[in-house]
Amino acid sequence: MQDEITKHSKKIYETAKNPEQTLGDKVKDIIIEIFIIVFAVSLSIWLHSWSEHKEHQREVSEFLLDMKEDLNSDINNNQAAKDALTKTISNLTFLESLTESKVDSLIKTKSPFGFSSSIGTTKLSTANYEGFKSSGKIGYIDNKDLKKHILKYYQEALPNILEVEKINAAQVIKISDFWAENAEQDIRKIVLSPKFKTMLESFRSTSKSSLGLYQDAIGQAAQINSEIEKQAAK
Repeated sequence: MQDEITKHSKKIYETAKNPEQTLGDKVKDIIIEIFIIVFAVSLSIWLHSWSEHKEHQREVSEFLLDMKEDLNSDINNNQAAKDALTKTISNLTFLESLTESKVDSLIKTKSPFGFSSSIGTTKLSTANYEGFKSSGKIGYIDNKDLKKHILKYYQEALPNILEVEKINAAQVIKISDFWAENAEQDIRKIVLSPKFKTMLESFRSTSKSSLGLYQDAIGQAAQINSEIEKQAAK
């Protein structure tokens, strides 16, 4: 390209210095050479931009395919966490409903009961997203709606889940410690203790809000996967 520009610039110089040409012919030839230079430069810029954009979209396609696998994993993990939490809430509701007579009946029939929870930190797949974002390539995604949904999922939905799980875990530890500290007491005193009931009620309340967060994340992940499939089909 530089050689072409140099060649046509030289022609402009030679035309301007040519004593055998009239001024009108010089102006006409110079305008033609300038047009050629401008066209060549514009074409070169366009081709470079097109090639660069094509490479960016190749990277986006690879990223979206990898992210689709991550989202499927997230859906399964969030569903498992939701199911486990649902069982925990059921256990909490049962313990809250216990009265002295119900406790006596359970003890008499030797029916097992007590506080149990499988609350933990859900394993979420964010490595591909974080790598793509940190490299400054999120802007390569041309589909604005898809980009918006991806950012909302990774910057809002998942952090909200992790934050509420920390709160839930702290409450589980608190209840478990109370149970352990009073293990030598009559189980009636533990289960029917106002303090224990209050902790259960608090934990059940925050746990129920967690169910909505899990479901929302599952829905968002499924929507993003659907949009990725639509884009791949174009």
